[in-house]
Amino acid sequence: MNPSRVALAVLTLLAAPAAAAQESPGASWIDQPRDWSETLRADATALHAAIIDSHPGVYDSLNPEFRARVDAGLAVALERAAVTTDAGGWWWALRAFTASFDDGHVQINLKAQGAGFPTRWPGFLTVRDGAEHVVASRDETDASVPPAGARLVDCDGVPADRLAAERIGAFRGRWFLESQQALFSDWLFMNASNPWTPEMRSCRFSHGGETETYALNWRRIEPAHLSGRRNTLAQRPRPEFGLRVLDDGAVWMSLPSFNGAPGSDAHTALVPLLADAADRQAALRSAPRVVLDLRGNGGGSSHWSREIALILWGEEWVRAHTPPPVEAIEWRTSDANLAVVQGYLDEWTAAGESAERIGWAREIVEGMTAARAAGLPYWRDAAEVPPAAGEPGAPPAQPMAGPVYVLTDPVCSSACLDAVDLWKAMGAVQIGRETSADTVYMDVREEALPSGLAGLVIPMKVWRGRPRGNNEPQRPAHVFAGPMGDAAALEAWVRTLP
Repeated sequence: MNPSRVALAVLTLLAAPAAAAQESPGASWIDQPRDWSETLRADATALHAAIIDSHPGVYDSLNPEFRARVDAGLAVALERAAVTTDAGGWWWALRAFTASFDDGHVQINLKAQGAGFPTRWPGFLTVRDGAEHVVASRDETDASVPPAGARLVDCDGVPADRLAAERIGAFRGRWFLESQQALFSDWLFMNASNPWTPEMRSCRFSHGGETETYALNWRRIEPAHLSGRRNTLAQRPRPEFGLRVLDDGAVWMSLPSFNGAPGSDAHTALVPLLADAADRQAALRSAPRVVLDLRGNGGGSSHWSREIALILWGEEWVRAHTPPPVEAIEWRTSDANLAVVQGYLDEWTAAGESAERIGWAREIVEGMTAARAAGLPYWRDAAEVPPAAGEPGAPPAQPMAGPVYVLTDPVCSSACLDAVDLWKAMGAVQIGRETSADTVYMDVREEALPSGLAGLVIPMKVWRGRPRGNNEPQRPAHVFAGPMGDAAALEAWVRTLP
């Protein structure tokens, strides 16, 4: 395989394909009569079967505990199925099953639209602030709830950190990551019909040097009321795509998604945005600073980040500073995985995507087909060592006059992490907040579960020898302490950076 093609393959991450069209359950599906015990049993069994059939971890010699984890997850789900009586029990048992993988590329998505699970709260919400959980939103009319800013000590004798791990982390996964705690810590005092997390009875809070015990009065909170409070606490800003020149000549490029699917909103926005950036290349390179704003970016295709690198730094600089490729990529050779990549090849060919991308997809299809026919669990796309070069010439000159900052938030994952990897290798400086993290299991596809109410997201390949470690986040050189959605404050803060 051509080394340049290897680099492209290493840098490319496919966006998840759109879910297959299916009849959407009505708004009242949660309350409709249904055997939820059998529904959970069937969906959990199908989830387990899909993982065994298609996940690259099943035969991964470097992850010998994977198969046991899959089986243990199914066992817990089946135990819960025996006593499940409602939609909440079904949903949260499936969430716990997928969370047990501690992998952001293994997910369960609710397909049912128009309804949400009834949610209860005790009149207040907490968020994680540093090492503590503090009251951040409360019912101001209820004098029995702890005051704003009060620090949670424990509930029913269970310390705050353990509570969060058991009540949130067990259903979200990867609770060891700062990003997970930043994004989901407000769930500690919400119960969205989850029978596997019994509501706490009393909690101790510390405030003003005193510790006081509060009896919790759980009650229903309406969706609009709850969403308003959560939006106030949210750390998930998502700016619009765009390229702005600030009053001092600095350039701010907002890139809230890297979705690579032709026809998607992101793809439709990114194509003209990158064309505009290419037209303004001279202005970008002479700007006092360039900010690549990745807030809200959960990934997609790494094709975009490489194109941006080429616009900013140029081919010579990118070639000289691109991180070494992974040792190899191993694709799990299931029929379902092969069908998805074949679908990409067909779609990209019809859409007139670049010859490199089409050739890359075709090589994967051919390789997986041959390996499948031979009964092999993987097709190994091995990186070739480039031929030895002659005497090195003078290094290319840095084309950027000012610093390039990469602004990240806790949402940054998947191909967003690839962008941070690449741009930091080019010389960019990461700022903002710590990112999410991903495992070496990549390139996801979706599979519907028997109920039709949920879909499984599952990775199809494993990277070998990736420089960034498994579930390792990217940490900023400069941390922004304010709200990540405050664009004016962010712009003013960036001007103060070295």
